[in-house]
Amino acid sequence: NMRDIINLVGGTTPPEYEDSDAPHYETLKTTGFFGAQAAGCIALAKTTGRILILLRSEKVEQPLTWGNCGGAYHSDEQPIVAAKRELIEETGYVGNASMIPLLLFKKGTFKYSNFLAIVDHEFDPILGWEANDHKWCEFGNWPEPLHFGLTALFSDQESVRTIKHYIELFK
Repeated sequence: NMRDIINLVGGTTPPEYEDSDAPHYETLKTTGFFGAQAAGCIALAKTTGRILILLRSEKVEQPLTWGNCGGAYHSDEQPIVAAKRELIEETGYVGNASMIPLLLFKKGTFKYSNFLAIVDHEFDPILGWEANDHKWCEFGNWPEPLHFGLTALFSDQESVRTIKHYIELFK
């Protein structure tokens, strides 16, 4: 429910995350990535064709860079479910979101599944501890600095084709 979501995106890491995130912190020490696998999304508003990105807070990896909604997930969760969960956790968004697969980023043993979350309209996110700000952007008009993950996503021709296809569809 919405109250739980608002509490979840509060201002600090929820206590229930501490034990479950321990393996992700261990992986960070050995690989440089938080978790063995992660997933995330950028939201595309049907009504405007603009894309939501978040300014990462000082409390996360690659702080003060513009990135997507995303994070590590455990092996019992599917990437698409994780990406949608991260959208809810990091923005408080509870409306419809159609998830379209984009770039699968791989480095060593780490995998990051990117998705395009198509939402009905722009919304004002309820930001928690992981993000300081948000922007709805026209494609290609990105604030800087971009997180390396978004740079990789926007450098992937197939992902760019897919994103632009949906932007055109909603014009």
